[in-house]
Amino acid sequence: IGRSKGMLDVVKAIAQVAQTPASVLLEGETGTGKELIAQTIHQEWAPHEPFVAINCAAIVENLLESELFGHERGAFTGATERKVGRLEIAGRGTVFLDEIGEFPLELQAKLLRVLQEREFQRVGGVRTIPLNARVIAATNRNMENMVESGSFREDLYFRLKVFFIHIPPLRERGEDIIPLTEYFVHRL
Repeated sequence: IGRSKGMLDVVKAIAQVAQTPASVLLEGETGTGKELIAQTIHQEWAPHEPFVAINCAAIVENLLESELFGHERGAFTGATERKVGRLEIAGRGTVFLDEIGEFPLELQAKLLRVLQEREFQRVGGVRTIPLNARVIAATNRNMENMVESGSFREDLYFRLKVFFIHIPPLRERGEDIIPLTEYFVHRL
């Protein structure tokens, strides 16, 4: 919602990328609507397929691998049954990796391989599972600075940034305040 140049650029970018299976990196401050934009891209791309959101900052590091890839029974202590991971659950839909800047460095190589090969294995598994979902990642951090400091892999950064959308904060697009206000008043 908005008529500023910044938001019109975002809308144009959504329309462009929605027609392709390209990975997307969304960058913007907290509260700029990154997940809403990811859902919009998904609705244009594969509306009848799952949209699976993963908050990379909210899942503890030792569980994140199992959440993404799933695991086989007996893969580790406490793995009493097979678990299907979120990459598999997404099917031909969209995997939304929110807060990708918080993704542990130790798992970044595994995610990179999944994106390159478009396949993965469950933790403790031997069967290869295809990755059919589109990947959209979002961050409120400056990823280029993270790459320069060595806290984020450069190759993974470029694999995620096939298509890049910067979402400007509302303070930089004052002309959008009235349309947003009208929308919320109408909605309420």
